[in-house]
Amino acid sequence: MNLEKIKEKLIPILERSGLSVYSIRTKKEFGEKIVEILIDTESMEINDLEKIHLEFVDTLSDDDLDPNYFLELSSLGAERPLKTKEEVFKAIGRYIYLESPKYKGLGTLVSLVDDILLIEINDKGRIRKIEIKFDDAKKMRTAIKF
Repeated sequence: MNLEKIKEKLIPILERSGLSVYSIRTKKEFGEKIVEILIDTESMEINDLEKIHLEFVDTLSDDDLDPNYFLELSSLGAERPLKTKEEVFKAIGRYIYLESPKYKGLGTLVSLVDDILLIEINDKGRIRKIEIKFDDAKKMRTAIKF
């Protein structure tokens, strides 16, 4: 099973809708082998996802997908990981969750300048800004503010 070949077959289908592949990987859950494909979009109607899935499955041959694997196609969603500086730049102005030695919690990402994240947080009812080194952010993702 060649994941790159599978991805190449999916890309043209996604491009027609202005979408792209975020990641493709194999995983094991509850004893089942799965090929997980995440589409880079924050929201997608289930009917649209089903159309893409059905069109994609029609392009696959028996050699493309190992019969011992299930195919899982889903959207990345609103709470997406922020791993690279490029992803962080795209998230400026958004609500995020962050874990670092200095701070663990939610806040609004204000900027990324010279490898320093500026985050606006609510500290017991007081709004304040904190600076965190990009390399100190062990875990970061966009979040939904309720």
